[in-house]
Amino acid sequence: MERAVTLETLGAWVIKCNPHRTDVEPMRATGETKPSWCVADNYRSQLIRPGQRVLFWVSAHPRRGFWGAGRIIGDVTMEDGQLHVPVHIPLFAEPLTAADLRVAGLQSMEVLRSPQQSNPSWVNSAELALIERLLASRPESPV
Repeated sequence: MERAVTLETLGAWVIKCNPHRTDVEPMRATGETKPSWCVADNYRSQLIRPGQRVLFWVSAHPRRGFWGAGRIIGDVTMEDGQLHVPVHIPLFAEPLTAADLRVAGLQSMEVLRSPQQSNPSWVNSAELALIERLLASRPESPV
């Protein structure tokens, strides 16, 4: 079976947050996401490694898009019957919105095509390179 994500195709994991379920305001106040996120128990969670890049996507929000970028900081663990991944994800001063991504030609990203899919989503290496260029051109330059 052909799998979309491999260690060779992975650019970064994408952790999605629905602000109707997880309040983003405490994270905005501290400037970073919470330190651990639930992920589905599937082949993707088995590919997650410390040190890998991770992007933070906020859905169901007027400024839907990438709100932060960081790293996986530990192994996936089982807690209360669910898998969790430890992360360090500082937030951007301003999100890189879905509209910004579409204008840049990134409308085929999985997070835009399949927004209801469980964590983790992903971007490939080429998508990550373009996202990094978009971020580097911004005044606050978070990368």
